[in-house]
Amino acid sequence: MTRRPLTAAAAAVTAAVLLPTAAVAATTTTENLSRSTYDSAPVLTAGSWRIDGATRGPLGGYLDLAATAEDGTLPTSPGVCEPVDVTAVLTVSPGEVLTVEGAKGEACVHSFGGTLSLNAHFGKRQLSYEGTEHSKVKLVGDGMLSAGQSFTGAQASFNATVRW
Repeated sequence: MTRRPLTAAAAAVTAAVLLPTAAVAATTTTENLSRSTYDSAPVLTAGSWRIDGATRGPLGGYLDLAATAEDGTLPTSPGVCEPVDVTAVLTVSPGEVLTVEGAKGEACVHSFGGTLSLNAHFGKRQLSYEGTEHSKVKLVGDGMLSAGQSFTGAQASFNATVRW
């Protein structure tokens, strides 16, 4: 006769421990954000480069990427690279914005063709989220920002895996 109350109590304790964990696990999702934009008229000055435009993917997405040379001048000679500070604002969807501030990267002029390219990485302390869709964002690993220039314009990319 004492087995039933003990079995019921064990089941209640197990449910109390496991159900909140399952509920928390169900509310978090991991998403790979890979967004890019093409800008036919990027703003390129002696010391900075800005590319912005609508992103491919879900409607309402927008990427604004800006790189500023640490020494005040971007490289101009083929094969030369310079350190840059990079900021990026990615509108994932209307009302959902990820901002990267303080990313460090490198701008280089390609040896063939003399085109400018950019690569930068960012960590969790450089990423912030503003929006109502999720309560917070957590970066999984590092994120990557990149850009490339051609005679027709420039393309910029934002790549990161986040946990909402």
